[in-house]
Amino acid sequence: MRVAVYRSPAQALEAALAWLLERLVHASSGVLAGGRTPLPLYRALRGLRFRTTLVLSDERWLPPGDPGTNLAQVAEALGPQADHLLPFPLGLPPEEAQKRMEVGLEGLLPLGFALLGVGEDGHTASLFPGHPALESPRLAEVVRDSPKPPPLRLTLTPKALATAEEVLFLALGGAKREAVRRLVAGEDLPPRRIAGANALLITDQEV
Repeated sequence: MRVAVYRSPAQALEAALAWLLERLVHASSGVLAGGRTPLPLYRALRGLRFRTTLVLSDERWLPPGDPGTNLAQVAEALGPQADHLLPFPLGLPPEEAQKRMEVGLEGLLPLGFALLGVGEDGHTASLFPGHPALESPRLAEVVRDSPKPPPLRLTLTPKALATAEEVLFLALGGAKREAVRRLVAGEDLPPRRIAGANALLITDQEV
């Protein structure tokens, strides 16, 4: 895993946006992280033309349309470009939603790229350290005991994410310092289950 350290979150986001824009030119499919950190990147895509099908890395199991879902937040940031999103079907029971997502994913593999976050505990998507979902043979998995609320989630698995030709992990803020240190040190955190030769970690934390 390559590491790029920037002096400020703004510089790190600028570098991540350049990375994302370059991949959208050629990729037919890609993964976007949820959470607040990458939302400025998605807003910057509003006036861009591209044909990439975008998949969310994970989803919080909340009622469809709930503003707390990753879909609601990412779609709001993307604006008209939200038409490119393949969402997790929250209107179905969890197991059916997982199967439906797998069917949609199969036609998109291998993924062109994956833009992912890193949590304070070292998780990425809804793949948490030591969780059985890390070993799932499926492309998408139901997570019923997430240590972060809500406890019920859907997530892409390492099996799906590891097909990405290039992966970018974005970890910003002092709260991520320890996770970044552990990751760079080679600890078996969830991003290590995904990272290949073309993985890049962009951070504003010295390592």
